[in-house]
Amino acid sequence: MKTENPNRAAKEASRLQRLSRRERFLLAAGLLFVLGFVFHQLIAEPFLTNKQRLGRSLHTKAANVLEMKLLQKEYQQISENKRDIMGRLQSRSPEFSLFTFVEQQIDTVRMKERVTSIKPGVSDYQEGVRQALIDLKIEGIVLAQLVDFLASIESFDKVVFVERIVVQNNSREDGLLDVMLSVLTFEIEPAS
Repeated sequence: MKTENPNRAAKEASRLQRLSRRERFLLAAGLLFVLGFVFHQLIAEPFLTNKQRLGRSLHTKAANVLEMKLLQKEYQQISENKRDIMGRLQSRSPEFSLFTFVEQQIDTVRMKERVTSIKPGVSDYQEGVRQALIDLKIEGIVLAQLVDFLASIESFDKVVFVERIVVQNNSREDGLLDVMLSVLTFEIEPAS
């Protein structure tokens, strides 16, 4: 078998020598093209694709890290607000009643006869705290009364807030307003 290979190589070399210069050039160019194509398909393209994929992945991960930092900051702010509110709730009188507080503010701005509906409600305790809510419907008041009432009802120290408000013109009398609002506070679960 060894004798066939040198003969075969010699035959191939003589075939190449018989080719014209132009044919040898075209054969070399074709061979280079095929090698370049194989190099591109097997090495360059997968490398570039992986590089792009890694770039996108790094960009996505950097965006995720930034979002996590923002969420962490937001969580810390919410935790601080919760601690602050819990401190104010604990310092508030244990006898505090949202219903009584709202009635007192209604009397203060002299609009008791304008209140057509008061509906109290409470949620269940979650983590030792629950929401107490009062829905009010007030008809036929002037803007100044509404402003005075809103100023008196929201109390930072007592943790009382207006959660929702809807103001409409009174259908019976021009210049008067009808108001629906929800007043919210939080209550700490009493110790058992």
